[in-house]
Amino acid sequence: MHPSERLYGSTDNRLGGNTVLLCITGSIAATETVKLAREIIRHGGRVVPLMTRAAVELIGPKSIEFACGNAPVTDLTGRVEHISLLSGGKSVVVVAPATADVIGKIANGIADDAVTALCLNALGSAIPVIIAPSMGATMLDNPFVRANMDRLRRQGVNVLPSVMAENEAKLPDFQSIISEAARCFSGGRLKRRSVLVVGGAGEQPLDEVRFITSRSSGATAVEIATAAYEQKANVMMLSGRMEVSAPSFIPSRRFRTLEDIESFAAGRRFDIVIVPASLPDFIPAAARGKISSDRDVTLRLKRAPKFIDDIRGRCRVLVAFKAETGGEKQLIEKARTRLKQSGADIIVANNISDVGANSTRAFIVTEDDVQKFEGTKRGLAELIIDRVCSI
Repeated sequence: MHPSERLYGSTDNRLGGNTVLLCITGSIAATETVKLAREIIRHGGRVVPLMTRAAVELIGPKSIEFACGNAPVTDLTGRVEHISLLSGGKSVVVVAPATADVIGKIANGIADDAVTALCLNALGSAIPVIIAPSMGATMLDNPFVRANMDRLRRQGVNVLPSVMAENEAKLPDFQSIISEAARCFSGGRLKRRSVLVVGGAGEQPLDEVRFITSRSSGATAVEIATAAYEQKANVMMLSGRMEVSAPSFIPSRRFRTLEDIESFAAGRRFDIVIVPASLPDFIPAAARGKISSDRDVTLRLKRAPKFIDDIRGRCRVLVAFKAETGGEKQLIEKARTRLKQSGADIIVANNISDVGANSTRAFIVTEDDVQKFEGTKRGLAELIIDRVCSI
């Protein structure tokens, strides 16, 4: 067994055993491709590598072969024309990193090495092509380079935005590349549907310094938003206090209070709204300035309005969450009660003691049935999106 086989699908299987034709070009970011190849494998992708001559001068083919278990194609041969068929199953071409030189050649139909020949054959065969540019910032801003990238976009090539740092257009983050590849394999069951995901913890001010909040990492919301995006939905994420970052490829806005969420949602309609956020159940009467710390303070709290009750009339599908303590029977009963009260289509219920950093146990409660889930948060997200797609 090749060492890469031990990593296969160890994170999740969002790439579904399909093939990623990883094209490596002569940017210094080529040194990152060993890590990228391994990350693709961890997400269930099979990596077939190709390298330009300039890439070979920066990173050895043996390193790439060790990373993914396949020797890279480095020469222009007849084998390149048929590599998508040899890979088996579905495939996607990922050029990462992509230099200005290679982008220009592909845009203008020049095939003088293994990478450019493959890309042009892929475009002629309706195989998806994803390009992840990496170069100096001034090179990226060159009008000819911009024109070449625009030309590729018009041909259906997915040109990812680079990460701008230190006056360099650096390789997009691995998650962006993997999620874009996953979109190519997903079937797009939520294509063109608008999805709002509200995640993290809300907060309500006690005074101008302090506030009350809840515990929420935001990890489940991020996984749900990503899974919806990979099904080609138009996703918007509202993020409260979170321990994880919202994906860079999903539009996101921050919120603090319930009023922030209501202000954003006012007048908007969505196809699907999913609310794994821990929103305040109580609102204190906020004091002006800062409450003195040299005396005891009695807080008076009033019940907060439920956002899911407010948004129900402005979406076609609503998924709410219910976190409680106690036994499974009591948890399911409370979820069913909340389902009827809110008019939600799905309630995801869990005991707060069953939620870990990356794992969870939950019940998917609908009007007709109850489905138990135990596994990773990514697995729960995929199950929720699958259920949403069936409504």
